[in-house]
Amino acid sequence: MLGKRFSAAKWVSLVVLTSGVALVEVSGSSDRHTSSETKGQNQFVGFVAVLAAACTSGFAGVYFEKILKGSEVTLWIRNIQMGLFSITIAFLTAIVQDSAQISQKGFFVGYSPIVLTVITVQAVGGLIVAVVIKYADNVLKVFASSFSILLSCLVSALAFNFRPNNSFLVGASLVLLSTVMYSHEPTKISRSNRDLLPLVQK
Repeated sequence: MLGKRFSAAKWVSLVVLTSGVALVEVSGSSDRHTSSETKGQNQFVGFVAVLAAACTSGFAGVYFEKILKGSEVTLWIRNIQMGLFSITIAFLTAIVQDSAQISQKGFFVGYSPIVLTVITVQAVGGLIVAVVIKYADNVLKVFASSFSILLSCLVSALAFNFRPNNSFLVGASLVLLSTVMYSHEPTKISRSNRDLLPLVQK
């Protein structure tokens, strides 16, 4: 869709990144779920759902990059245009599900300082993602999201007594390795210099 081509090293780095993030996620969830909680769950259906979510999310990210980079509309106007759909859907959902409570206690019931902080962080994060896609690309946004997962686990280790296991350490190492692999560009030798290289070696 964007006319980009990745080298073999970049494809390998993306596979390594996926493996690393998967290991980090598994390390954080394996201790929280007991056999009684997972009983009756269909792992195949869950895998298909995750795969479908990944494909649709990837397509949306690439199409979002195409819209931002292929349009003369400014980044802020484009965000407002797309945000209007989310605001409309969220408003209608709130009216349908919580109309009685909204009519009694007001629309902003439950908006505590913590809730407002979370909303602000999400809004600022969305704008930062748009800037990254506009001036970099969607792949770098994925790498940034992967680092955010690592950062969340580290904060959990400090604040919620989360103890990283071997899967987490291996996954974190793979994420760091994939970043180095993706950002590494092999040195290109011009044709004239390539012809002179045997003479220099002699």
